[in-house]
Amino acid sequence: MLISLNWLKDFVDLPADLNPRELALRFTITTAEVEGVEQHTANFSGLVAARIEAVERVPGESKLQKIALNAGRAYTTLSAAPNLVAGAIVVYGPPGASVAGHAFGTTDPSGRPSEGMIVAGQALGLVQVGANAIFLPPGTMVGTPVDSAPFNDWIIEIDNKSITHRPDCWGHYGIAREVAAMLDLPLKKYPVTDLAELPVVGLPEVPIEIDDPKLCPRYTALVMRGLAPQPSPLWMQARLALCGQRPIDLLVDLTNYIMMELGQPMHAFDGARLANIQVATAAAGEKFTTLDGVTRTMPGGTLMIQCNRKSVAIAGIMGGAETEVSSRTETVLLESANFDAATIRRAATAMGHRTEASARFEKSLDPVNTVLGIARFHKLAKAELPGLTVASALSDCYPAPRKPPTIELDCEFAARFIGRAAPPEEISRILTKLEFTCRRNGTKLLVTPPSYRATKDISIEADLIEEVARFVGYNNIEPSLPRVAARHFEPSRDLALEQRTLDYLCVGGEFVEVHDYIWYDDDWLKKIGFDSGACITLRNPAAENCARLRQTLLPGMLAIAERNRHHFERFSIAQIGSVFFPGVEVIEKAQHRNLALLSAQAGAKADGVVWDRIRTALDGWAMQVLEGGVEFAETRPAMPWEDESRLAEVLVDGRRIGRVGIVSLVLKQRIDERLRALAMAFSEIDLSAVTDILGRHEKLAPLPKFPRVRLDFSALCDAERRYAAIRAEVAAFAHPQLRRLEFVEAYQGGSIPDGKRSLTFRAEIGRDDGTLSDEDIRAFQGSFKGFLSSKGLELRG
Repeated sequence: MLISLNWLKDFVDLPADLNPRELALRFTITTAEVEGVEQHTANFSGLVAARIEAVERVPGESKLQKIALNAGRAYTTLSAAPNLVAGAIVVYGPPGASVAGHAFGTTDPSGRPSEGMIVAGQALGLVQVGANAIFLPPGTMVGTPVDSAPFNDWIIEIDNKSITHRPDCWGHYGIAREVAAMLDLPLKKYPVTDLAELPVVGLPEVPIEIDDPKLCPRYTALVMRGLAPQPSPLWMQARLALCGQRPIDLLVDLTNYIMMELGQPMHAFDGARLANIQVATAAAGEKFTTLDGVTRTMPGGTLMIQCNRKSVAIAGIMGGAETEVSSRTETVLLESANFDAATIRRAATAMGHRTEASARFEKSLDPVNTVLGIARFHKLAKAELPGLTVASALSDCYPAPRKPPTIELDCEFAARFIGRAAPPEEISRILTKLEFTCRRNGTKLLVTPPSYRATKDISIEADLIEEVARFVGYNNIEPSLPRVAARHFEPSRDLALEQRTLDYLCVGGEFVEVHDYIWYDDDWLKKIGFDSGACITLRNPAAENCARLRQTLLPGMLAIAERNRHHFERFSIAQIGSVFFPGVEVIEKAQHRNLALLSAQAGAKADGVVWDRIRTALDGWAMQVLEGGVEFAETRPAMPWEDESRLAEVLVDGRRIGRVGIVSLVLKQRIDERLRALAMAFSEIDLSAVTDILGRHEKLAPLPKFPRVRLDFSALCDAERRYAAIRAEVAAFAHPQLRRLEFVEAYQGGSIPDGKRSLTFRAEIGRDDGTLSDEDIRAFQGSFKGFLSSKGLELRG
């Protein structure tokens, strides 16, 4: 958001020697991040107001026109600026005037007679005006010198993300309030018309009906007559353009000006087209044409402004084409309303159409600003249009006025939180400076925030402490370590199980951890031929095909594998994630935590290799993490990715916790014919079921005092020899220094003799009374090698 220093000076008398860059730095420390500071300087002299007397086309030219002007005397100039008409008053540079060091003469660059130049907006730094002429109000006296003051300004760019939680800072007056408090300067009262003094006796109100006050807490309207379309004064055009708004005409500029100043968006309807106002939600599938001429389909729940139950505007986003103000408009109905932030944000996001207005309504604006906005509009408009009159009484529908909360602030706790002494008097002074109301109650304060801070920003004690801390100065707080009371900690078995599982598989093993979305991709399910059945659905999904919460991790794992096969000939991936089952009212009970494994290797005959890799990983996981074993029981396929040739249930203590298998050839061909050459094995384990079996509380094992050593052993065995039998035999090995024994991988082919396969085991050894010596390591190696040989396993190398 762009902030004009000149604009801030309307509300705070800033010191003459104030350095804008130092102000920006202090604002960053105290309130919000400033992204940049830029100085704008008037780079012209001798410019005047001139009335266009006549416009003629130059023969042989498509755009060039011959313009007769009156700037206190007659001039004739050439111009290609659009929209030049007789009677308009424009900024003109007569011969001798200059812009950006270029003096105007009596001929154009090609040598044709042309006295001076009609000045384009971009020439004066008004980028938003562009190549168009700068039009002035009709009452401007010809020959009046153009004031350079509005063009001498500093523009401060504030990071929007820094003020997302501060709806009061989305306008110059809110920023001025912060600056005044920061510099200990008085803030001027917001200049508005006293609406109570308007001559409205006998005038009717606009009937307003709000269907749901939660969606529209307040709606204020006033009908005015005499708002003839005309250019805004130059100072207003300059401020708007320097702050990123394109000047259009007085009516539009006034609403934009107040939005940029107060943060309150407003909208003007053609008063002749509205007899009443209703605020209601759109009918399902309703079509509506907005001011930009686009016909849009309204998402469900979109808040609409209606007349006689016919939509005339999208609340908080954009007005409608049918009620647009035109040159024939005689009366204007001015809307200043307050809408529910979430409702506006959802509608703007669903339509893909965010506007300056919706960006502000999304921040939870102060309902008090609706009346302030209309009062400010009237004051500014009356100064430019003396003939302006009101054609209705003020209509203000506010069914449930909001009352700011009163929050108890413990000053001693605040001091501990801030990190230095902060007596109640100092805290009260800071908060009062920020327009909070404070009442002393012993060592505590009863604090009531102003309405513009009570919409969502200030609601609890911590919010008040933050206000005090930022004005004490974060840079003035002495860094110190937090004091935390030591207390007994009993870790969650669920979290401990997940962490130890990942440590075993990903830190100590070859698996790479992956993550996926918690919802199904319906397009992918269709591709793999999986019918998920009934699922829990999301109300606001990221996309239409991503609305159903997953009940298994494996479709996502298959998608990840399909993407990675292009980059790796061999990989193993693991994921721990949530799955959800319908039919349970409490979402926490519907949620389970699952472990999914998938190992892939290039080679049409590698099914046995990846099958053994997954089974041995599960076996090692059970031995090391669960301190027990797993069993495998044959079963029948139930999912499209399962193959009956290699498929088993995984059991712990006789209870089913998951399944393991290889991915079927039919499914691989369905995804991509080239997947025939990639062997894949999978497993999915219900960790919630494992936790129920083991119990809910984890006992922390002490960390080893002395370093441990890992040793790998590779041995040959007959290819037909069953892994389960080998596992049982190797698991029986015992040694006083053995701390962990696991299977690493099986390998066939290459240098391995036909009919044989290589098995690799990893042993972790250590001592509890000291560091292992070389003799200890050699002794263990000899013992384990002898054991393997006794079991018919021939060591390699």
